[in-house]
Amino acid sequence: MVRGSGKFKQKRGGGRNFSKVMTLDENGTAVSQDKRWARRGDDDEEKDSDDEEEEDEEDEEESSEEEEEGAEAEQKQQQAAADDEDADLINPNHVTKKMNISDLSAPRELTRREREQKEKKEAQDRYWKLHVQGKTDQAKSDLARLAKIKAEREAAQARRKAEIDAKAAEIEEKKKAAAAGRRM
Repeated sequence: MVRGSGKFKQKRGGGRNFSKVMTLDENGTAVSQDKRWARRGDDDEEKDSDDEEEEDEEDEEESSEEEEEGAEAEQKQQQAAADDEDADLINPNHVTKKMNISDLSAPRELTRREREQKEKKEAQDRYWKLHVQGKTDQAKSDLARLAKIKAEREAAQARRKAEIDAKAAEIEEKKKAAAAGRRM
């Protein structure tokens, strides 16, 4: 029998997990709208207020201790950062100054790519102004080429006109010769 086949096929993916539908109540705390997700044991509200006060006091003591420890740890980190002047240990990506909203309204510096694009566009605009005025090498060569083409076209037109006039004169001579030959 082939391995892995048979009645007991392993299922993958587990069950479905749906997120809770939460809304804010009048106190600003998130409360589930779905009864399936509601807290079980609403008996918590019936607890004695003495138990709640004791828990609150313990929570306050723990949070104040955590704040003091956090402040001490932060001071140690700042002091260690000040003591470490080794360039290899300094993180260049570390941001010490946080941005304020007022900083957002101030004009920002352009990035290298934006600055290069702006310079390239300005250079193109300057070039085209000079090009239109005929001051660039390309414009001069284009104008010389156009002048040469224009001269060639005028010469070709004059040659065609001369040929047409010559043919017209030849036809006139033939008519005169034919008219003179008949009269004789």
